[in-house]
Amino acid sequence: MGRLAIAAIVAILAMAAPADADPADEAIAALPVLAELRGGATPVIVRGELTPAQARAALREVRGVYDDVARRFIAAAAGRVAPPVTLCLFASDAAYERFVRRVFGVVLSPLGFYRRDRRLAVANLARGVGNARHELVHPLLGDDFAAIPAWLNEGIAALYGSARIGVGGARFLVNYRLRDLHAALRRGALPSLDELAAAPADDFYGDRVATHYALARYLLLYLDRRGELEAFYREVRGAGGDVDRHRRLVAARVDERAFVAWAGRLRRR
Repeated sequence: MGRLAIAAIVAILAMAAPADADPADEAIAALPVLAELRGGATPVIVRGELTPAQARAALREVRGVYDDVARRFIAAAAGRVAPPVTLCLFASDAAYERFVRRVFGVVLSPLGFYRRDRRLAVANLARGVGNARHELVHPLLGDDFAAIPAWLNEGIAALYGSARIGVGGARFLVNYRLRDLHAALRRGALPSLDELAAAPADDFYGDRVATHYALARYLLLYLDRRGELEAFYREVRGAGGDVDRHRRLVAARVDERAFVAWAGRLRRR
């Protein structure tokens, strides 16, 4: 076979199997599409390895969260539509871990996570459907409020993680994070609300991450019970990335002594 013929075959093979094919993209594309959530500012493609019954149950939850977040928090902007986010759902630890290792090489969390750089949310339903609700919230809020502080982002997502989704929307419940809040109160180790509002992401996710999650969640539950959560979110979003304004907004909305007293009386039913 002549050199020209060999070169032609090599060129054809290169076109048929591009060298830059991404194994992560292939892993995502291999998952069945369960639904597409549209109508909001962030389209969501839901994929996963679920039985039909599992898919129906999970989709009721994620559709409910998608609609509720849009109604409560997302700013209306005509024509503003973000690039789609992919939400991948798995019914077993094994399927979840196999996918995450294929895409990232390591299990980033046993529960779920959102990778903004890939616009990819992943949830392990074997550890509870609340993981899907929680991870879906992150891209929806992040597209609405690019400078959202970690405490507000995780606090709202944690509210949806333990919520009852019904016809009228989401009802936020008291959950297991109350243990961390009460433990910090007993030790005298609960950060102040000002410290929470001032915390950069590295500090929020640092050594006291469980306490920070708990404080953020119950601060926002306190505002929700007072009918002020949505207005508070809009105020913080209006402040952009101005941390000092965030601190003043928290102080203006919440009497810290009243909040601590309320939190101390709170019980999980």
